[in-house]
Amino acid sequence: MFRKWPVIVLIALLGFTTACSSSSSSTNAASSSGTGVATAATPGACPTSNTTSFAKTKFVADVALAGGAFKRYLYTPAKAGKFKKGASGRVLALIKGAAAGAFVINRLNAAKNAAQANPTLCKLLSAPIAKFSAAVSGLISKAKSGSIDPSDVTSPDSYLSELHDAASQGGAAFTDNTSTSG
Repeated sequence: MFRKWPVIVLIALLGFTTACSSSSSSTNAASSSGTGVATAATPGACPTSNTTSFAKTKFVADVALAGGAFKRYLYTPAKAGKFKKGASGRVLALIKGAAAGAFVINRLNAAKNAAQANPTLCKLLSAPIAKFSAAVSGLISKAKSGSIDPSDVTSPDSYLSELHDAASQGGAAFTDNTSTSG
């Protein structure tokens, strides 16, 4: 009886992850198709003043959560070989990675909305957010198929660094929590 519960919970989590990431990947596909990046590059598309209260604060909170989840549940386990066939705890690591990927996409969409409400952030951050979001979407599909390689997280990590640099340039520097205790 007790051995069936972990399997049931894992299946429920995987189903939830699949539902969340499929809806977020369609949103991401629209933003990475060039429309979101082209809109941000056009000077008339960005606001001339803040259109939302605390836009920078919301951006920093959302992107820091996304970066921390990426580092903790995707980057660190991939570099440690937790996603390799035969690794101890591989299935749970893949499920956590897929769920974290869906969370990262969600927070990046919120960060993008906050960035588009601030004139400075709007001009600087649309392209880096789109790149990082697309890279994480690719990792979600790899997690679902069970084939994340340590080299697969190198590109998204560099896009996260790019996003961090652009945010710092726009006065919205963030720190993602890279602690892996747990």
